[in-house]
Amino acid sequence: MTATTTPKEPPEAEAPPVGARTVPQVLAERAGDKAPYPAVSWRAGDGSVTTLTWAEYRELVLDTATGYLHLGVEPGQTVAILASNRVEHLVADLAASHCAAASVSLYPTLATEQLDHVVADAEPRVIVVEESARERIERVPWVRENRPHLITLPPQQSHKAESTPPAGPPTTWTQLLAAGAEHRTLLAEEIERRIGSIRPDDPLTYIYTSGTTGLSKGVILTHRNLLWDAEALERTGCFAYDYRVVSSLPLAHVAERLWSIYMPLHLGGHVWCCPDAHDLLDSLRAHRPSFFMAVPRVWEKLRQGAEMFLSLPMTENKREALQADRDTLAQEWLLLQDDAPVPAELRTAAQLAREGALRDIREAFGLDRTLVTGAGAAPLRRDVAEFFASLGIYVVQAYGLTETSGVALADRGGQGAGSVGLPLPGAEVRIAPDGEIELRCPGNTPGYRNLKDATAELYTADGWLRTGDVGRIDAAGRLHITDRKKEILVSSSGKNIAPTAIESLLAGRLFLDQVMVVGEGRPYLVALLTVEAQALKAYADTHGIPGTSTDALLDHPAIRAQVQTIVDQANALLSRPEQIKRFVLLPSLWGIESGELTPTLKMRRAAISKRYRDQIEALYQQA
Repeated sequence: MTATTTPKEPPEAEAPPVGARTVPQVLAERAGDKAPYPAVSWRAGDGSVTTLTWAEYRELVLDTATGYLHLGVEPGQTVAILASNRVEHLVADLAASHCAAASVSLYPTLATEQLDHVVADAEPRVIVVEESARERIERVPWVRENRPHLITLPPQQSHKAESTPPAGPPTTWTQLLAAGAEHRTLLAEEIERRIGSIRPDDPLTYIYTSGTTGLSKGVILTHRNLLWDAEALERTGCFAYDYRVVSSLPLAHVAERLWSIYMPLHLGGHVWCCPDAHDLLDSLRAHRPSFFMAVPRVWEKLRQGAEMFLSLPMTENKREALQADRDTLAQEWLLLQDDAPVPAELRTAAQLAREGALRDIREAFGLDRTLVTGAGAAPLRRDVAEFFASLGIYVVQAYGLTETSGVALADRGGQGAGSVGLPLPGAEVRIAPDGEIELRCPGNTPGYRNLKDATAELYTADGWLRTGDVGRIDAAGRLHITDRKKEILVSSSGKNIAPTAIESLLAGRLFLDQVMVVGEGRPYLVALLTVEAQALKAYADTHGIPGTSTDALLDHPAIRAQVQTIVDQANALLSRPEQIKRFVLLPSLWGIESGELTPTLKMRRAAISKRYRDQIEALYQQA
């Protein structure tokens, strides 16, 4: 089945369609029509807030681009950035495009070997790096051998140039800005020539996949790719308001680049930089975003915070009313999820519930002015979505890949349990005979950097992009993701089993946190279950279960019996081959630094299986 919407061609008198423009051209437009409006804000170390207007933002980008030219950056070369979500990251990225170069943001959590693979593939002429990470980047073998220009960022976000340009090549951000400002007049014609030379299909950025199954690949994304995605999202009507967003997820992730760089650029929006994820709640309260997107892990953490807030003594006198309103909103959401009609009385009650005391809860989390909330990068568990729906926060799902420039399909409020929505205008989706989802849209990458064979494998003979995901399209044309094609387990009896659907029934229940199902080539399934230590201790205290350490509690019969009950409840919803026969409880959570999770928090199944090989084998050796 194919679902598609074709954008109309604009009249000749209007500006050319976004796909025919480039990022420097769009920034010039915003610096004109949005000149005095806020573009980027951040909180300084002393607590004060600094804001750049769109006119100031572009001037800073041009100073930086001129500084790059001073360092010898040529068209087609690469500028790498190893930094958190700060104004310099955004500026350094956009400045690369003004030199007809491409950018690549590096995950701060990458190990030295992973950094070496990415920079060796990207071959950056300049690397902009935070002071705290400079020593680490200097240890990377490719950097030691090729000696690119390293530009060090100050500990605090800054947009100020040094008063005196450096005598030699700049080595710090403030020196780079000073050199750029000094050479602006001299290099103005060259900057304009570079901007005029850029074609929409030239590379704008390289985004390296998180590498769940092997070495990461550099996805080539062009000006046309990313500007199409921004325009297509606007056409859906989801952003027909003043766009305000908090930038907090790594900018090496395509979704955060879309929300923090290209959507604000297209819409003339306002970005708040949040360099430290621990400051997310403060940033939400300070900026009151109109749009907020997060990965499921962040939504799960926000849920924990909301549950704690709801249990505070200050809410005690209105707890009964809050629960009644939450029940009303949850009832409405469940009907919408089932595509069932919502009675007029319930619609009215739900509207009043959203306007009541629950608005104060949303305000406490900085989401009271948020018109659209989204989840991406991985499926959001149904219980998490229902929890936020009961607060009046309907988290919509979207779907896409790095290879599709981010979002290719999105829910427009059509609901439908588990749906990721409809294709964006100009995009098409179909299901291959083996169940794989295939996409065709202007956001599709021209390929992988330096990997011709992988690029050829990415596309079908008739030009559709193979996603590697398995799914279905319902009668309303909405896409449902059922699993990753490469993660389908095949049992020893030949049964194909989708592990993520099973894992979602267990993850986040009580004190359980992460779940991985194992069973490739095995007679039955087993599960690795991590626990959240604080939640486990709270459960034990509430139920009078003795034990002070996590390890002691995990061995307690009452704890194991409770987990068995959770597993039994999940098994009751599954076919016999899908049921979990045995499990092991693990005291430590999986993380990025320890290698079990990718920077986008996806499980590295092979790495986890290798680390817990003995525990897995023990589960299959039990009588």
